[in-house]
Amino acid sequence: MGLFLAWAIGEAVIFWRWGRLGAPPTPGVLALSSALFAGCAAIAVYPPARPAATAFAFAVDLGVLLQVVGQDPKGVTGWPPPAIDNPSVILPPGGSAQAAA
Repeated sequence: MGLFLAWAIGEAVIFWRWGRLGAPPTPGVLALSSALFAGCAAIAVYPPARPAATAFAFAVDLGVLLQVVGQDPKGVTGWPPPAIDNPSVILPPGGSAQAAA
């Protein structure tokens, strides 16, 4: 239960940071953080290692939170994506990009 809570807190911090940037989080960021917590869960299968794995997961959350709080987020998000202005691109309704403009 503790590792699930640590994972949820970590994902919430990621969503909060990317929300301040004005863009949705990238799938790679979410996958990497989830892989870290999955690794902690794999270690926690061994009962004597469970408290250490849980403490490490919460320490990672605290470290990331301390890096994010109180600073303006920096980064190029590429959001919103640029408009499609190529007339040879067929858009989903069946028209071209030029007709949609």
